[in-house]
Amino acid sequence: ALVESRDRVGSVAVIGLGTMGTGIAEVVARHGFTVRAIDLDDATVRDARQRIEASTDRAVARDKLTASERSGILDRILFTTNLQECLTSDIVIEAVPENLELKRQVLGQLDGLVPDRVIWCTNTSSLSVTEISTAVSQPSRVVGLHFFNPAPVQDFVEIVRTVVTDDEVVEHIRVFTEQIGKQAVICEDKAGFIANSLLFGYLNHAASMFEQKYASREDIDAAMRLGCGLPMGPLALLDLIGLDTSYQILDTMYRQGRDRLHAPSPILKHMATAGLKGRKSGRGFYTYAEPGSPEIVADDHVATQDAMEVSVREVTTVGVVGSGTMATGIIEVFAKAGFSVTFVARSEDKVAKVIASIRRSLEKARQRGKIEQDAVDAAVGCITGTTALDDLADVDLVVEAEEVVLETLTFPAHFPIFLRTFLAKVLVEAEGDQEDLI
Repeated sequence: ALVESRDRVGSVAVIGLGTMGTGIAEVVARHGFTVRAIDLDDATVRDARQRIEASTDRAVARDKLTASERSGILDRILFTTNLQECLTSDIVIEAVPENLELKRQVLGQLDGLVPDRVIWCTNTSSLSVTEISTAVSQPSRVVGLHFFNPAPVQDFVEIVRTVVTDDEVVEHIRVFTEQIGKQAVICEDKAGFIANSLLFGYLNHAASMFEQKYASREDIDAAMRLGCGLPMGPLALLDLIGLDTSYQILDTMYRQGRDRLHAPSPILKHMATAGLKGRKSGRGFYTYAEPGSPEIVADDHVATQDAMEVSVREVTTVGVVGSGTMATGIIEVFAKAGFSVTFVARSEDKVAKVIASIRRSLEKARQRGKIEQDAVDAAVGCITGTTALDDLADVDLVVEAEEVVLETLTFPAHFPIFLRTFLAKVLVEAEGDQEDLI
């Protein structure tokens, strides 16, 4: 019966109108559902209304909504401090602050008010959904529904089931998430669920690297943005999430799973305790123009070229040792940038293959409109191949990019890995016979 009626959700109650609760209420109302937006604090309710009005105003200004659609969204949201409004709701989404006892208290208080058919959703990012579910008389009707911030923008949600959650309840909520324009994944009630378990281990390690002075904050972030193609570096992301929130999430996951990966880096607690909570406080790993602003401003931790007092050596000629995939790519990058490149390969045949590979790559780029023919010719003209290391005597910079392909070689099982690596390199350099060498 539940599955048959899942398309007839009448109204949704959202309890807790902080940043996440407000965003969830807006998302649900945007997709045609009536929403009871509830918080016990009058000021919080008033702020939530203003945030949704401002958010939908911006959507109208960007032609994402019409004035009529905006009006309809606001009409579908009832802002109130009266918990009795949950009585007519089919789904109750709890989004109060990330505190286990507080969440249990809210659900327990509502348990005697709402009808038995209601589905309970808790928007926790790290707490045990199983522990939260024991606050109500029907734990089988409780799921985690983890939205990501900002809820109106992020299309992803996690549906978290416990060992007693009814399968029909999970299916009902999966369909509901589709109806509000979200892509859901379903997971078990494990520490951090899916996304946070992966994400916060990475963020925590980045904070530890900064604390241990591996590199500057800018270089740690640049390594992940430029090297891994991520839209934001880990330290900037920690600032966006909030260092206090990040610490709480990590601490909760560590307490649940005891995985050292999630043991919070001490710097997170120290900074949060000192009020350096990230963007929302105006200062975290970076300093911002004002609290809540995304604009990063210079501070005492910025390492400038002038402050480092180093002279930059001019480089006009480059040598590359190697002819494999990485070496070929490096040669092309330098040549496209206008440097004169001399590369060393093991044979004339390999020299020819490298130049042919670079020509093909440049031609593909030209066909896609990314480079002009003149630039192709200029890049090819910058490249010289040789088999003699002596030809690198006069270059300004040498890049070693030799490749050792271990997977093509076999060694006796008792050979330690360091010896295998050493012998493989010798074999490649000598271009000898593997059996004779061993």
